[in-house]
Amino acid sequence: MLASMAEVALLRTQPGDSTTQVQVPTVVNRKLTLEEMRSVLMGGNAIIEYFHNESCDNCTAREAMYQDFIQTINTDRSYVMLSYGVSNETADWLLDLTGTQIDLSNISDAAGLKKLICRGDVATLKPNICVLEELE
Repeated sequence: MLASMAEVALLRTQPGDSTTQVQVPTVVNRKLTLEEMRSVLMGGNAIIEYFHNESCDNCTAREAMYQDFIQTINTDRSYVMLSYGVSNETADWLLDLTGTQIDLSNISDAAGLKKLICRGDVATLKPNICVLEELE
């Protein structure tokens, strides 16, 4: 947890070359490098980080929920990416466009994730499903 907070601090304070975009898939089964995180966030996207230990009982179901959500929300372009896997350090949060960690442990379904992503302060660009919901 402390290492993750330090990474977020580095994302905010280290100068980066904003013209260099690192291509990162929308779903990766590993921890992102700082350069990848910075590139994703500077591109206006949010990042879901979900890491758990090997003995976790329902973690594969949560991974599947996140993967399905990413596939659903990123229909026309990338808005949110997922970094997940087994690790000694646990994480279940979303990094918004400023690198702030938003706890996801209380969100249990795609509807809760969609509501969070469609908030005004999470990502620079909004998925089509958010715009369509606003028009209704």
